[in-house]
Amino acid sequence: MSFRLSRRAFLGGAGAAIALPYLEAMAPRTMRERARAAEDRGVRLVWMWVPHGIIRRHFTPSTEGTGYALPSMLQPLEDVRDHFDVISGLHNRPGQGRYTYPDGTVSDDGPGDHARDTGTFLTCARLRKTDGADIRNGQSIDQLAAQHLREFTPQIPNLSLSTFGGYGGDSGYAPIYQANISWVNATTPAERERSPRAVFDRLFAGFDPGESALERERRLALERSVLDGALDDISRLRGRLGTRDNQKLDEYLEGIRALEVRLETSEGRAACEPGTPPPDSGYDFPTHVQLFFDVMALAFQCDRTRVVTLMLQKQGSVHDHLSVDGSTITANHHGMSHLENGDSDIRRIEAINHWQVRQFGNLLRRLQASEEGDGSTLLDNTLVCFGGGLDGTGHSSGRATGDLTPQRSGPVHRHTNLPILLGGHGRGAVRGGRHLVVDAPLGDLYTSMAHAAGVTEVARFGLDGTGPLSGLG
Repeated sequence: MSFRLSRRAFLGGAGAAIALPYLEAMAPRTMRERARAAEDRGVRLVWMWVPHGIIRRHFTPSTEGTGYALPSMLQPLEDVRDHFDVISGLHNRPGQGRYTYPDGTVSDDGPGDHARDTGTFLTCARLRKTDGADIRNGQSIDQLAAQHLREFTPQIPNLSLSTFGGYGGDSGYAPIYQANISWVNATTPAERERSPRAVFDRLFAGFDPGESALERERRLALERSVLDGALDDISRLRGRLGTRDNQKLDEYLEGIRALEVRLETSEGRAACEPGTPPPDSGYDFPTHVQLFFDVMALAFQCDRTRVVTLMLQKQGSVHDHLSVDGSTITANHHGMSHLENGDSDIRRIEAINHWQVRQFGNLLRRLQASEEGDGSTLLDNTLVCFGGGLDGTGHSSGRATGDLTPQRSGPVHRHTNLPILLGGHGRGAVRGGRHLVVDAPLGDLYTSMAHAAGVTEVARFGLDGTGPLSGLG
């Protein structure tokens, strides 16, 4: 039989959108399609990037495993502590100035750690140091995962979000490296979306935000009561179906009242109500971030996409929504990251780090508040990687443990012992509630995240990748 019907096909009549029962015409045709349909885990993946590292003296727990005392910077996460892991000891050595390839070849590109922070965070590749058009990076893990998962969300395989525009170069690196964490391929960064409203419109084109509560109630009532308006569609469909599918269709018509009940309580109907679009403008930076979280949760709820990256800030952000010692922070975050002003810079950066961690918690709570049709939450079925490509800014040790004494300047930007939090559970792939101390490439964490989403084709990721990171389950 050549006729193929989409699993998400519906019958339209008198304003109704009526789901069809499962028919043979919807069945995957190839062995791979059948296997993928059976293995679809419905796991969503998020990467949230922050610049300049995190001062670790109040970030890293003093003990490993479960039951650790929350350091002060993580205390805003007390209510969700069972839903994230602190992972110490991950490194991304391709982001270093001097790097030795697996074949023994040595590359020394000198300064430019900020460009390499952003550019390699999700690619775990080596950047070509150029200020011209001959850029070269690698494909980022989000794009690789989206490429394999696009059969489930073909219209919008992934979203690349950013709260900012404008960016500059770094020590001979082209500006494009600092502007993007998501790369479609070695020479093409993903297009960033800056407007929560534009993202909403892209996700829910055709949704009518202007309908009143009365109009919405009437629409829902009609959808429950006008199934007969789809009979013309059903009649036309009959002529294209085989014998067994027509028998199923007859059963569908005979049991139409039962179908109405199923429609009322189905997973998709219960979970996906986009609500009011976010405003176009007129909000401050913290609100901008929260609007992105709302849109991300809606996108996952409605299964419009399964992969999202968010650049929370840019390298030179000014956090004038925060205050320290009674004064608003007006200094540039990058300038402060070298701690030239000693303790005052340390206190201001820690305030910024504290705010960043709170945003991670806000996203976890937003996902936890969204239920799926099977009673689980989005947080149960999502993995959120929070962090950046530089280590604990301003410390004299890049190790997971050791000297965490702040220093004023010097080689404070490393690509070892990265500040990484992993939120969510990925349908049981990650337990949560632990401090894990490892010595492993960052790409191994990404391989594990991909596997949790069913992308097992990724055996290892990045130049240094060895395979999945052990100990997460």
